[in-house]
Amino acid sequence: MQADRLVVFCDGAAKGNPGPGGWGVVIATPEGEVVELGGSHPHTTNNRMELTAAIQALTAIRDDSRAADVHTDSTYVIKGIREWIWGWRRRGWKTAEGTDVLNRELWIELDRLAQARGKAGVAWHYVRGHSGIPGNERVDQIADSLARGIPVELY
Repeated sequence: MQADRLVVFCDGAAKGNPGPGGWGVVIATPEGEVVELGGSHPHTTNNRMELTAAIQALTAIRDDSRAADVHTDSTYVIKGIREWIWGWRRRGWKTAEGTDVLNRELWIELDRLAQARGKAGVAWHYVRGHSGIPGNERVDQIADSLARGIPVELY
């Protein structure tokens, strides 16, 4: 990672899957500013919250022209944005099996936000969950607490 890039962590959680859900985002600027975001939904899935976190992260940095390193522990988001999305677009948002892509509206929004940043505007990074990476641990705490209905102080 380069020093002039934004560093972003995002995570989602659902209790019951479907059930109450939460999402968390941490954005760090090269200048040392840190912003935390979070939200909840009363009835959702883990995958929807993972996508919502990534969407909220890109929405929050949309006016910042610097490239961003986005970190997530969601293989669903990583594989979707790096691999699957190209075929889904080509097939009119259908899977290889011909069924509708789940969470289509969220994937379309995430794709739109990522493309708006330009070719080198977003680098997607998979991080292993619960492995002690501070940014990932914090977004997990935000998402999990909000999914459980526990208020979180955001910085």
